Amino acid sequence: MSLVTRKLIAKELFVNRWFIAGGMFSGIVSVLIATLGRAGFNVGALMWMTTIIAMGVMLAIYGVMNERKEQSLQFVLGLPLSIAEYVRAKLVGLLLCYLIPWAVSSVAAIVLIVTTGVPDGLLPYTVLLCVFLLTNFALVLCGVLHAKTESVVAGAVVVTNMFVSLYMFVIASVPGLGDHMQDPVPAWNRAVFTILAIELCMLAVALVLPLLVAARRRDFL
Repeated sequence: MSLVTRKLIAKELFVNRWFIAGGMFSGIVSVLIATLGRAGFNVGALMWMTTIIAMGVMLAIYGVMNERKEQSLQFVLGLPLSIAEYVRAKLVGLLLCYLIPWAVSSVAAIVLIVTTGVPDGLLPYTVLLCVFLLTNFALVLCGVLHAKTESVVAGAVVVTNMFVSLYMFVIASVPGLGDHMQDPVPAWNRAVFTILAIELCMLAVALVLPLLVAARRRDFL
């Protein structure tokens, strides 16, 4: 990895430092709200999920599309930097920016389940949801790195966010998962590991595809 690539990755972390801090703060606060009874749990859970989804959308749009709109991308590509290196720097930099608040929020949610009266049976569902939200961000970022117009980006954001609600309802009805969500102990069974494997495969594809397609473009503008 070249020095310019490392500098661009560091630049992403610096430019998005307030997004990262805000995401971590909101994730922790939402979990604390979730400890305030049943109503608090519903509000906190909604706030927690909204934080993680919104973080992904903002990082992807402002991290890539905003450079095109402000024409700063032309300056970046004028550096001793290939398109492949630029795509790699964007992918790694924005992924790191997202991983920090995502990890904090995910750990906070798991701690909430383990240390409070929330049924431990929700733990597998929560882990799967956290991995899905990471995969959802990777899909949005993949779409943004390949898209050249804002309309395509908007479409990708809408479609991926629609699948979040659909995903939550679908896996909650999966036999072997939904049946154990109110149990006092988590059920780590075949259904859970199958869904997790599918999510990880989708995550890998979303992260590798830009390196195979977008990085090989001759013109990234």
